[in-house]
Amino acid sequence: MEYAWRPATGDDVPAIVNMAESHFQTEIDAIFKPEPTVYARNLTLAIVNQFFLPTTEAVGVCYDTNTKLLSYTWIRTERAPWSDDNMALVRMAHVDLTLSERLRYRLVKDMMAIWERFAVSAGISIICSTTMRREQEGFLKLHTKMGYDVRGSYAYKRLNLESNLVAKGAWQWREHDPEHSC
Repeated sequence: MEYAWRPATGDDVPAIVNMAESHFQTEIDAIFKPEPTVYARNLTLAIVNQFFLPTTEAVGVCYDTNTKLLSYTWIRTERAPWSDDNMALVRMAHVDLTLSERLRYRLVKDMMAIWERFAVSAGISIICSTTMRREQEGFLKLHTKMGYDVRGSYAYKRLNLESNLVAKGAWQWREHDPEHSC
């Protein structure tokens, strides 16, 4: 399947909210009161930030050639509560659960590459990815395989900013990358 990642725009918010409601709302509704309007507002603010403050937040969307949303991710910078270290905190990593397991796996690997490029360009050496899903074993196994230190439902990765090929402050989406199609 051919697909492409790009930065989200305001036009993507309804599709993102719909995916969250369709596939993931049951994961939170026993704990939180789902409020699609609030989620849309928070996404919109993050999208504005990614354009005006590009090293503070990024929201990426992945569509197939038929303009169907396959996945999205949202990452932001945040200070660790127990340290002055900044970290890149993954807020969302959602994929369409009707896709094949192989494609979902590949999309999450793509997200991890996006997180690393974002973190390095922001000068942040720590990535933190979390999950609150009931079924999380495969997601966390992939993190381990990709070099994350998994602790419960948290996965951390320390990046070596000096040896990373992405230049600090040069965060940008890849327009075309043959690695991002299968």
